[in-house]
Amino acid sequence: MNVSHTLALIAVGLMVPVASASAQGPTGDARVSALLAQSRTALGGPALDRIHILYLSGRVAFAGLKGTGEEWLEIGKLRFAEMANTPPVIAGDGYDGKDVWNSDGSGLVWVDGGGAGRAGEISQAFAGNYALWTADRGGATVAWGGEKTNSGKAYDTLDVTAPGSPLPFKLWFDRTTHLPVRFTQTIGPRETITTFSDYRAVQGLMVPFASHSESNDGNSSDSVTTKAVADPADGASHLTKPASNVRDYSIAGGASSTSVPFDLADNHVYLDVKLNGKGPYRFIYDSGGANIVDASVAQEIGAAGKGSEQGSGVGSATESLSFALVDTMQFGAATVKNQLFGVAPTRAGFGISGGQRVDGLIGFEMLARFVTTFDYANGRVIFQMPDGASAPAGGQSLPFVLDGRQPQFACTIDGVSDQCTLDTGARDSMTFYGPFLAAHPTVVPKTLTAPGVNGFGFGGPAMGRLGRVASLQIGTMTLKDVVGDYTTQDKGAFAMPFLAANVGGNVWRRFTLTLDYGTQTMTLAPNAAFDQPDVYERAGLFLINRNGKYTVLDARPGTAAAQAGIVRGDVIDSIDGKSTSDMSLQQVRQTFFGAPGTALRLVLTGKDGAQRTVTLTLRDFV
Repeated sequence: MNVSHTLALIAVGLMVPVASASAQGPTGDARVSALLAQSRTALGGPALDRIHILYLSGRVAFAGLKGTGEEWLEIGKLRFAEMANTPPVIAGDGYDGKDVWNSDGSGLVWVDGGGAGRAGEISQAFAGNYALWTADRGGATVAWGGEKTNSGKAYDTLDVTAPGSPLPFKLWFDRTTHLPVRFTQTIGPRETITTFSDYRAVQGLMVPFASHSESNDGNSSDSVTTKAVADPADGASHLTKPASNVRDYSIAGGASSTSVPFDLADNHVYLDVKLNGKGPYRFIYDSGGANIVDASVAQEIGAAGKGSEQGSGVGSATESLSFALVDTMQFGAATVKNQLFGVAPTRAGFGISGGQRVDGLIGFEMLARFVTTFDYANGRVIFQMPDGASAPAGGQSLPFVLDGRQPQFACTIDGVSDQCTLDTGARDSMTFYGPFLAAHPTVVPKTLTAPGVNGFGFGGPAMGRLGRVASLQIGTMTLKDVVGDYTTQDKGAFAMPFLAANVGGNVWRRFTLTLDYGTQTMTLAPNAAFDQPDVYERAGLFLINRNGKYTVLDARPGTAAAQAGIVRGDVIDSIDGKSTSDMSLQQVRQTFFGAPGTALRLVLTGKDGAQRTVTLTLRDFV
């Protein structure tokens, strides 16, 4: 599902002052050199060499939440740290010269080793710390960006690529003051624009005391600096990555582990979870997701949502969510306290496609606390306390990093080595990221299906073509003839750069999978399902449960369903004389995995209310 939102990471943006590159570096374009000289003077010139650390504090508003924030910047270099306290969300992030790190209100600190997160933070540090005004422009590539206009006013712009980041950002300069007034960063489908105003001198350095950030996913934030101190006495101590200190989880009786049974439906792991002593509720355990609870459940347990943010996931759309604190969460003998949850319509969103009640999701927060083993063969999840935890014998241990909050590991697809993400919340085998397909056309098979709905999650349906991957290699283990989803989306999670494919539950169910976030290792032990053929349904239908009726969301062109005349909006009333009201959505779907040549008699009700009977003859189309 790969839910992407900012439950534990907010771009504080107290100031993020953007500066131009050094007028002392290579000249190149004369327009660039002239603008750099003018803006250096405007920003305070000598103060850039005199001040080493800048501390800022003030007011922050984000997602309908208000609070305070602090920021420490190493002027002319890349280290920075920022914290925001906007109850119930408390978050921080920074760069210590080596690691991009994030933190949340529980004391958890983790490193983002993904390409997108690292590129964004380095660009932010390079711009915010005035690093472009060091010798040789800080090693950045700087080009004339042309004249831009906004609301009838003209600006000069520069395109800057910071060392260590492959992604450029754009700076806008006021033609009258020559101060930088806008910073634009584009990472995949997401564009963020930050504007700066209310410049004031801090020991000779001009600093914007107000900023406003907005992104094309509908989110925005504002900050106002109320205090600025140059070279505070304790400034350097805040520029190192803080230690993680989490003490909010335990297993009853001081036990080292607990085993929790799960149901596997459409390759999703469903657990029973109690919240604030109530339940149990049905939760999906999703390594691509985070704490999310349905709004009705939040109301039942007395966890009122606050604020409003737009979150994105596998679909092209965004979903609105708020934030709430849950006092206790229990699964098996394990208890976790004081958890921040996103509040979103999971029953309506995930439930209609999952065919089961989905009261919420858990993922990153639990995986970051417990060493977790998904024993797919025996239908259980084993949670271990980190001290002394171990993976089952006979497995292969492999390293991973976190891409935001999702595991990212080395993979080889049809001979092309790259990085993949691990997603126990994805139903299919693997979904390719669009930029990877564009960069590696050799991995796209000659035969692909027509575009259609391949999945459904946060943000709505995921669109793509289907084809066969000759080989997927993870460590020394290779799966052959794997069904791949070749995304056709230019929005949502699968439009992000730096990644090859999202590997889902239909692959992981072939293993006993252990994830240890403390050591950043995953251990894979093949089970009896390892060599099973990767079979796809043979109808060409994607069904949802709409008000208790199994409704066609998509009938893929060129498949048996399309040939039988089934169209979007049709309701399946019965299959071979058996009423679907007596079947679960999984049972209906399983019917379409029958042997090729199987003829099924379907009674349908169309959108016009008319009932008709069709014969659907199953056949392979992938």
